[in-house]
Amino acid sequence: MLDNTARQLDMMQPEPTPAAPKAAPTPQQAPQAAPKHVPFSPLERLATLALGLIMVGFCLFYLTGQMTLANMDRSYQQVQRNITTSKHDIADAKQNIGELSNSNRLTSYAKAHGFTVIEGNIKRAVNK
Repeated sequence: MLDNTARQLDMMQPEPTPAAPKAAPTPQQAPQAAPKHVPFSPLERLATLALGLIMVGFCLFYLTGQMTLANMDRSYQQVQRNITTSKHDIADAKQNIGELSNSNRLTSYAKAHGFTVIEGNIKRAVNK
């Protein structure tokens, strides 16, 4: 059992004979597919145009809405400013009414000009 099966198979195969030298194989280049420009169909063109117009319309609608919202916010702030100014004016007017209708002031003014104050004849301004 000294023999090996692999050796026996090697002996059975014929040895290649160096008959003719082989030429170096020329590398063949794989054919490159030329990029094909596939034209758009009329339906694709129409769909692209429609989607483009829809997007432009949406952008214009969004920008118009933003500008309208900014203008409304500015008007609201102006109205709030006017309300605050009016409230301050009303408070100033109430304070002036209170100061002018003060009985001590009326009495001192009447005495300074030679009048007499009759409390029943004084009409009071009412602050509401």
